[in-house]
Amino acid sequence: MRKNIKYLAFIPVLLLASCNFKFSYSLPDGVTFFTGSGTWDGGDESFDDSGKYEIKVWVDSKIQSLTEAQINNFAAVSGGKYTISATVQAMSEGEAASKMLQDVSSGADIFIFAQDQLSRLKTANALAAFDTSLTAHLKSTNSADSIKAASIGDKMYAFPTTSDNGYFLYYDSSVVNSEQVKDMTTLLSALKAKKKKLNFDRKNGFYAASYFLATGCYSHWTIDEKSGSFLGYDDNYNSANGIKAGMAYRELADNSVVATKSTWTNSAGAIITGVWEYEYIKSQFGDNLRCTELPSFTYNGETFHMSSFDGYKLMGVKPQADKKKASVCRKLAEYLTNGENQLNRFKQVSWGPTNIEASQSSDVLAHPALAALAAQHEYAAQQEQCPGAWFNSLGGLAGSIATGSSQSDIQTLLDNYTAGLPTLLDD
Repeated sequence: MRKNIKYLAFIPVLLLASCNFKFSYSLPDGVTFFTGSGTWDGGDESFDDSGKYEIKVWVDSKIQSLTEAQINNFAAVSGGKYTISATVQAMSEGEAASKMLQDVSSGADIFIFAQDQLSRLKTANALAAFDTSLTAHLKSTNSADSIKAASIGDKMYAFPTTSDNGYFLYYDSSVVNSEQVKDMTTLLSALKAKKKKLNFDRKNGFYAASYFLATGCYSHWTIDEKSGSFLGYDDNYNSANGIKAGMAYRELADNSVVATKSTWTNSAGAIITGVWEYEYIKSQFGDNLRCTELPSFTYNGETFHMSSFDGYKLMGVKPQADKKKASVCRKLAEYLTNGENQLNRFKQVSWGPTNIEASQSSDVLAHPALAALAAQHEYAAQQEQCPGAWFNSLGGLAGSIATGSSQSDIQTLLDNYTAGLPTLLDD
């Protein structure tokens, strides 16, 4: 059961003092700024962290302008306590994590990343553990799974930001119907008859896992909680279950009806992706847009429902030598990820909230893409910490499967995949 918890925020309601910001950004319909008060004090207030700060922030281009306005508002409601010169740069979650790992010192002070990069970022000293006060506050306001995604052991290292890092099926109801989308073979046949395609990034391990997870494959990685390094793995992809998945996967290698990311097409009648593409796909399919759980597939008389990952996006704060800047960055990140601002992002780009109360708002519950994601949840696997290169390994395996691949061919691919796993421990 979900608890009904009131928003807790750390910024008191204050008369707006003069700030070095002009509010020129036009907010989307329904988006409001949060100026409420609450009980969490933002951590250690035994010192004065007021002042002027330069803060670099990396976020997806879709929320760049909104984030700039939210930062301006954070400074404004501080009543002059904080003057922030923010550089907000457009950066995808994957690119942000990669750049932070390459050079933490020149990286952003605040950045958004996918949960599977948490341990690597911790090991690179791009994240620091939260104190008990902040951890308790976040646990009281966010879903338990999102807290787990932001934690290593019993320590939290990042702020839960979205609960939508999974995927499902979009389709054009003028091309295929609600019955045809329930089975992959039927769906592909119906699309081919209409000279349409399924857009599916089959060479990407994040999506390719959908078939392997469905047949019972798993890859669990053990982490050293102190260092964040990977110590070992328990992986059964090279098994009878992996053969089943690989053999069934061959139908997705049909380029006449399936478009991979490298050959993405606007002539799609169905698309497998996540909430982050909702606005674009809506503009393509219009009133014919429908969203639903993933299809089933059959191999050798056995039927499996396509699986997926349940994943989260997190906001990280880089450790700072300056204690005052570290305090302000944590407060700003908490503000950017509080319930009201999660709702603001939902209203603009349909990102699903992790905040308990925000996730139960009527608009979120009624959203077609988030409803489909919720339906797929029954068949999804929780995305665990793993080496980033693991997705590349699985993607390479899946991308090498051709329509004419024999069972022997797939066994060889699985053998090669398994042989490469030990090298990922150093990733």
